[in-house]
Amino acid sequence: MPFQKYLFPSLLLTLAASAFAERAFDPQRYLGHLELGRSTFVVTEEVSGLDVPWDVEAAADGSIWFTQHAGSVSRLDPDTGEVIVTLESIPDLYNKKSLGLFGMALHPNFKDKPYVFLHYSYRLLAEDLSEIIKTRLVRYKFDGQRLGHPVTIFDEIPGKAYHNGSRIVITQDEKLYLTTGDTGDTMGSLDPDKLTGKVLRMNLDGSVPKDNPTPGSYVWSLGHRNAQGLVLASNGKLYASEHGPNNDDEVNLIQANSNYGWPIIEGFIDQEREIENSKNQETVEPLTAWTPTLGASGLAYYENPSAPEWHNSLLLVALKGQVLRSLKLDESGEKIESERIYFQKRFGRIRDITVAANGDIFFTTSNRDWHPRYQPWMYDGLPEDPDRIIRLHLADTRLLDTLANLEHPIAIKEDPEPLPLLSENWSFPVSDEEMEQGQSLYMTHCAACHNPLGTGSPDLFPPLTNTDWVAGDKSRLIQTVLTGLSGPIIVNGEKYDQEMPGFANLADQDLAAILSYIRRSFGNNANGVIPGEIYEERKGLKK
Repeated sequence: MPFQKYLFPSLLLTLAASAFAERAFDPQRYLGHLELGRSTFVVTEEVSGLDVPWDVEAAADGSIWFTQHAGSVSRLDPDTGEVIVTLESIPDLYNKKSLGLFGMALHPNFKDKPYVFLHYSYRLLAEDLSEIIKTRLVRYKFDGQRLGHPVTIFDEIPGKAYHNGSRIVITQDEKLYLTTGDTGDTMGSLDPDKLTGKVLRMNLDGSVPKDNPTPGSYVWSLGHRNAQGLVLASNGKLYASEHGPNNDDEVNLIQANSNYGWPIIEGFIDQEREIENSKNQETVEPLTAWTPTLGASGLAYYENPSAPEWHNSLLLVALKGQVLRSLKLDESGEKIESERIYFQKRFGRIRDITVAANGDIFFTTSNRDWHPRYQPWMYDGLPEDPDRIIRLHLADTRLLDTLANLEHPIAIKEDPEPLPLLSENWSFPVSDEEMEQGQSLYMTHCAACHNPLGTGSPDLFPPLTNTDWVAGDKSRLIQTVLTGLSGPIIVNGEKYDQEMPGFANLADQDLAAILSYIRRSFGNNANGVIPGEIYEERKGLKK
């Protein structure tokens, strides 16, 4: 079922571009100028002081909308630099690690139907106090200043502290496409009865379109791991960018009723097991794939003829790779002809990207998210300042003259080759020194109740030996230590009903040392806890 071309005519694009007032050049915001060849983009900082701006969208009126992961939505006027907060918070949003406010989309006829669609995470607690993460899609109405009147249109999408997907596209025929990650259930991506690891398609009221591939099903395509970019290009084709494991980040051309392979096939069908498995299932290969992975994230389509170098190109931004890449499409839009690399390690992690009607490009940094705290060895020279929105403005003759007269111009060119990238390490080993520190802190804060050997006290205090409460769910363990515990619990088949105080007063480093010690002692053989994990759990408990 091919996409129709729900497009603005090129004449309307030209008129919209001419309607943009040009903001005076401000040397204080100047970050450099990108020289492509015939075209030059001036690079400026448009918004600073942000905390993980997760999604950025260009509206038809020229304004730039963006979310922040903790739950706010704002609107930038690029002509004046004014930023207005349209939504300060979402009451039941759950924000920690990769959880929070995710994707956003504006109704394509926003002037007459001023609706904004948001996708975010929330949590429930099971009887054993473990977390149940869900996500929902909510429609808000914009009154010219604020977002209000929330209406939930799709709820109880399975979530996790990782792999939630969550990019949204709405077409002119009022169909909404939402990517979902596999949430750790890898084989679920291939299960047509599950919502995870998919591109979903729905009406704007949350109902299933009658022309979906399978009657009664939201599933448009399956076999996805964690699609973090989604864009409908002017050629009528839908493209997605997707995180691989330690290999094969992908860009895919999304087609109805298609299987993209995960977890049976990663990237191209080029391994012996993949070739064999492909005989049993029809799988669509990506347009391109990268190993080592880039952390492929936001995706946009560029068609402004004033910058011919990027005309008919996908613009991909990446987190781990700290890069913007242009992917030149062929005339059919079904092949990538060439790839070029820009901004490596210049601005840090880049989360999302959008293109305005006048050809200006806006992208968001993501240097304050959880990943650098969990994998610090992967980053050298990562900017320590708050996150920001950066703009690429196509320079005309007048602006080129201004650049020529700058006292200290910063010329930025294409990067000749990709920089080497390190792999993630989730083993979190615990050194002898850390074990000694953890044991000392344990004796000070914990041994009086739980015993120096972790055996606890019968009928009073539960043991820490060989128990899932210690070696199992890290989130539950950390939250219990931070907030304390009251009420009955079952540990190793025995019931305990004593109150435990919280230890939120201890530093992240100290709590990590204690928990690493008990997870590696008393018959437990689990990996360690790092301070970044304590930090993220504290953040999630703030509400």
